[in-house]
Amino acid sequence: MKTLITLIASAVFTLVSYTLSAANLPDPLKFAKVETIVDHYIDATINGETELLDYLFTDDFSQSTPNNKNKELLSKNQVMKHLKSLKNVRHACDTNVEFVEKNEDCSIVKVTKYFSNFKRVDYVTVCNTEDGWKINKVLVAYPEN
Repeated sequence: MKTLITLIASAVFTLVSYTLSAANLPDPLKFAKVETIVDHYIDATINGETELLDYLFTDDFSQSTPNNKNKELLSKNQVMKHLKSLKNVRHACDTNVEFVEKNEDCSIVKVTKYFSNFKRVDYVTVCNTEDGWKINKVLVAYPEN
């Protein structure tokens, strides 16, 4: 009986140690699949979940929004600052995710967000880098209904 209790205590200790060490990884999304990265992007942009935001984008990330022949270009820092300002803010919209292109090196994902009076489409380019899958570029469009 004493051996069983020791074995159970050791198993629990090992599990707790593993869990705590996994939480301190430099990049918790390094081994995530492309679908997981897209899910975290949607969680950040729609649901205000910013915990993993620092790990989603490449260093040269940019977001562009064509607007009446003008092209608004935002850097990684600008987008992250904006998303962090919306922490825990949930937007009332439905989303649809469609992979336009998917391969081992790079994927293009169409994320459509249906709000009550308009539609927003994010074309998200996700690349497989040495640090895992990262979002490299987002092109934002507001198509007419």
